[in-house]
Amino acid sequence: MSAEQPVFQAIKARRVSRSFSPDPIPRDKLVQLLTAARWAPSAGNRRIHKFIVVEQQQTIQLIRSVSPGMLAQPTALIVICTDKVKAAEEEGVKLALDSTTWIDVGAAAQNMMLAAHELGLGACPTTSFSRSGVSTILNLPDGLEPEYILQLGHPVSESRVMRAGVTTRLRVEDISYWGVFPEGS
Repeated sequence: MSAEQPVFQAIKARRVSRSFSPDPIPRDKLVQLLTAARWAPSAGNRRIHKFIVVEQQQTIQLIRSVSPGMLAQPTALIVICTDKVKAAEEEGVKLALDSTTWIDVGAAAQNMMLAAHELGLGACPTTSFSRSGVSTILNLPDGLEPEYILQLGHPVSESRVMRAGVTTRLRVEDISYWGVFPEGS
């Protein structure tokens, strides 16, 4: 059997980090993460997202105060925002009805998490936060809506504990079906 391909190795090895050292992330690595986000697919190549990088610890702590899903102490954040003004300029984009906007956010976030892993950084996604609180803290202009926060830092080893009641990882067979969905399932 041949050696596993690098992309699959990264997908399998990447983990969510919930514990970070206080060491700052070099600016060039943050730029590499933004480059990874730039290369993510975007529905219709619309590119209606903006990325806010937060490195100031005081601002990170303020954001943590309005983000119940942010349990870690990251040294940097990347906040993915939807530019509603740009979206309105795009023909046929109706954000309230358009799920591709969320898909684009997820694709950019996944690219950044894989890139963070490659760069030796840890990453943790956050979707539980006050959008109005984060908008106020970051002084975002009207029309720029925060959608997702990526916590970043140098990971600190932590013991992995599986969720209560889970004894094994899911297999492909546990989550997939071929063809039509079987009756009675």
